[in-house]
Amino acid sequence: MNRNRILRLSGFVFLMAITACTFPGRKAQPAATPNLMATSIASTLQASLRLTEQAYTPTPLPATSTPQISPITGTSLVKLEDQSTLFTDYIAGIQLTIPPGWLAVRINEDEYYKAFALDVVLTSPAINDRLAKIQSNNTDYFRFDAIDIRPDHVVNEMISDITLILQPDASKSLADWAEIERKRVSPFDGYKFLSSRFQQTADGTKILVIEESWNFSSGGKVYLKRVFFDLPSGIITLDFQTYLDFKDTVLPDFEQVINSLTLFNP
Repeated sequence: MNRNRILRLSGFVFLMAITACTFPGRKAQPAATPNLMATSIASTLQASLRLTEQAYTPTPLPATSTPQISPITGTSLVKLEDQSTLFTDYIAGIQLTIPPGWLAVRINEDEYYKAFALDVVLTSPAINDRLAKIQSNNTDYFRFDAIDIRPDHVVNEMISDITLILQPDASKSLADWAEIERKRVSPFDGYKFLSSRFQQTADGTKILVIEESWNFSSGGKVYLKRVFFDLPSGIITLDFQTYLDFKDTVLPDFEQVINSLTLFNP
C-alpha cells in the first residue's frame, strides 16, 4: 500500500492539523507544531466540556462497558452488545454508532494503542499503516477514526476508513462550503470532482454531500465521500474513503453512521 495519504479539508482554519494525516496520491508532510491559536482552542474546548457535561445527557443504550470520558478530548467510546461501537462527543454535543466490522479508535487513547496488538492489525500492513499515520493528528479536530477490518475488505492494498472532524465555531454555512469545494484546486493526480448536493438524513437534518476521486498509486481510483453537518457546536464532517470499485459494498455502513448521528439537545 502506498505510504502517502493526506486528508484534504482546504479552507478550514485547522489546516495546520491536516498535514499530519496522509492519504494516497500525495507525499506525507512533517507534523505541524502547535501554535498559540491551537493552545487557545484547546483551552476553550476544555471549558466547553465542563459546561457540556452539565447540559447534556447521552441517549442510554445497552453497552458492554461503562463509558469513560476522556479528560483530553471530552469523548467516550463504548462497545455495544451487538458489537457496534457508540461514540459520544461531549464537546460537539453528538453521538453516533459505528457498525460491527469496523475498528473505531480515538488517537492516543487506550483503544488506539491496544489496536496495534490485534491479530487483524498485525497481519495487515495497510491497517497498521493507517493507525500509525493518524497518531500525529490534532485531537481537537480529529475526533475519531474507524477502519474496516474485515479481511476481504482490504482491496488492492487499500482499506476503507471513516474519520470524524470537528471545527468549533465555524462561521461558514453549508452553502459556503459547497462553493468552496467546487472551486478548490486539488493536488491529487487524476483528481475528479464527482458531485455536490444537499440532502437530508433519516431524521431530517440537512447535510452537504461531496464526492471526489483520484488515482491510487497501485492502480484504480480512490473514492472520497464527505458529509458536512452544520451544528450548534460548529461544522462537523464525516469523511469516508475507499477503493472506488469497492464503494458500493461498504457505502451502506457509512450511511448507517451518517443516519445514526444525533444531537443531545436537537
